[in-house]
Amino acid sequence: MTDVAKVLLTLHSLGSLSTSNTYDDVESVTGALHDSLEVYKRTKNINIYCPSDFFEYGNVGASLDDMLLEITNDNWDLYQLALKEMTKVVLPYVTKNNNTESMIADINHQAATLPRHYSFVLCETYSWPTVSLEKHTTSWSNTLTLNSKFIAGNHTDSDDFISLSKENYENLDFHPDLENTITTVLHGTYRDYKYLFSHAMNTLNQAFHEISTAPNQNEADLDKIKEISAQLGKTLSCTRQKKNKVEWDFQHPSTPEESESINCEYHLKINWTDAGIGLHKDKKVRVYFGLKSYDEFERKQIKLAHMGKHL
Repeated sequence: MTDVAKVLLTLHSLGSLSTSNTYDDVESVTGALHDSLEVYKRTKNINIYCPSDFFEYGNVGASLDDMLLEITNDNWDLYQLALKEMTKVVLPYVTKNNNTESMIADINHQAATLPRHYSFVLCETYSWPTVSLEKHTTSWSNTLTLNSKFIAGNHTDSDDFISLSKENYENLDFHPDLENTITTVLHGTYRDYKYLFSHAMNTLNQAFHEISTAPNQNEADLDKIKEISAQLGKTLSCTRQKKNKVEWDFQHPSTPEESESINCEYHLKINWTDAGIGLHKDKKVRVYFGLKSYDEFERKQIKLAHMGKHL
């Protein structure tokens, strides 16, 4: 699967770590780094890259290797333990023939397309030198949200918008006619909702890992999806259709030559434009989707059917 984001990890990712820290602080930072990077294993289209000079980069006394020696007061056994634990975390991501300076250059000189290159930091209060704040990421969720906003602001037309979205939101099953549904909005055009559409897809994509696995808990899942939308920046109500039940035909995930009719009455409500203009009740916008359980999949499959006018 093609990368939609490259998350770059260097000495600068550790932010607060300095020679004034203690060994306990090193343990804490190492644990936090491990936990943050583990979440990225949820995805196949975002990868982490660490330079071969992770421990050696920097002036004398300022490299991570030198800092670990000073923090441990030149206690060789303690230094070796700290080095071993940090190495276990970063080693799986080390790439040969790549160094810190080249990674910084990759971030600062990237083209306005996917994949995006991001500087990873453990905390948003820290940043890499010479890298602008908007090119930093703090987590798997934050990376996806940054990509979501990037797609909304950097596509050429509706086809490109959907094409980039398909690359980015790997946990969504896109109906083949979705491109046409975004042209059905009754107030303005899809461009008036591009950030909200991206936010809705980002919400569903991240919710894939958070909603239940029980087929009879779909109603509770809608509350969870609404909660996730709020966590990601803007609350979108998530309900089922009161009338006009709607179904779409999707390919069966295990047997693509077969199609199946999926109830996609669940929807995220968009009652305003990106600019905050409220919509008349007859011109509301909805993002319709289905939640489908299969014996062969651990998690429910999210079927994205329609983004446009209220049906």
